[in-house]
Amino acid sequence: MDHRLLTFVTVAEEKSFTRAATVLHITQPAVTQHIQNLECEFNVSLLERGKRSVSLTQAGELAFHQAKQILAHYKETKRLLDELLYGDSGSIVISASFTFGEYILPYVLRRFQKLYPQITFMVNIVNSDEVMHQVQSREADIGIIETEFSSENLKVVPFAQDTVSFIAASNHDFYAGEVPTVEELATQTWILREKGSGTREVAEKALEDLDITPAHVLELGSIQIIKGAVEAGLGISVLSNWTVRKELSLNTLKLVNPESLSLTRSFSYVYLPIEWQTKTIQLFASCLTEISSFQLK
Repeated sequence: MDHRLLTFVTVAEEKSFTRAATVLHITQPAVTQHIQNLECEFNVSLLERGKRSVSLTQAGELAFHQAKQILAHYKETKRLLDELLYGDSGSIVISASFTFGEYILPYVLRRFQKLYPQITFMVNIVNSDEVMHQVQSREADIGIIETEFSSENLKVVPFAQDTVSFIAASNHDFYAGEVPTVEELATQTWILREKGSGTREVAEKALEDLDITPAHVLELGSIQIIKGAVEAGLGISVLSNWTVRKELSLNTLKLVNPESLSLTRSFSYVYLPIEWQTKTIQLFASCLTEISSFQLK
C-alpha cells in the first residue's frame, strides 16, 4: 500500500495533521513528510494549511476521491487474496426480501454457519426493489429477491420455487361453497404489501389473471402485521405459504384459493458479475441452491 495516499486521505478526513498522526499511529513529522512527498510527486498543492485545520484544494478534491478508490481496490484485492490463501474465511453482506429474509433465511444461515464457521455475515431485510438497489450500489454482496427481474448490470439466478396462496381467518365465512368464487373474492377487503414488494407484485398479477378488481385495498408494510390483520378479520390477503405455516397448523388462518388459482414464483439471488467473485459469495450461493435438500425446522 502507498502509505502516502493513506496519510493524505486520513489528513483530509480528520482535517488535521495532528489527529491524522494519532489515527495512523505515526509521528506528526512523518505525516508532514508523506504529504510533502505526494505534493512533490504530483507537482501540485493538495492541502490548504490553516491555523486550526486543513482543507482540500481543488486539486486535492480530485486526488482525494481517486485515492479513496485506490485504497478501496487495495482492500478488496487483499480480501480476495486472503480468501485464496487461507480458505473459507471472510465476511459477507446479504440483502434479502421480507418473505425469504424473515421466514427462510435463518435456516440457510444456520446451515451456512455450520459449514463455514469462520465466515461472518450481516443481513439487511428490505423489499425486493431495495435489495436490487443495495447490490447495485455495493452496499450488499448478494441479494435474494422474490420478483421477476432482469438486468444488464446484475446476474439473476433462480434457485427455489415458492407457492403463494389467498388466505383468510379460519372463522371468516364469506363464501357459500367449498371454495370461493371470483365474484365472492372481489367483494372482500384485500390486505396487501407496499409497492416494490415481490409479494405485492405476485398478488397484483393473481388478481389481474382472475379479473378481480378489489372493492377495497388496505396496504400494510410487513408480513407479520398483514397476518395479524387477516386473523383479526379485517380482510383477506395473498402471502407465501412459507409465511403462514405456523398459522395454518394452529388453525388461525386458512387457504381460500379458487379452483383456477395456481400461484408459483421463483426465489432468485442477485449479484454484480465482476471478474473476480469473492469465495464467500460463491459459498453462500451454493448453500442457497441446496435449500431443498435439508429440512427447514
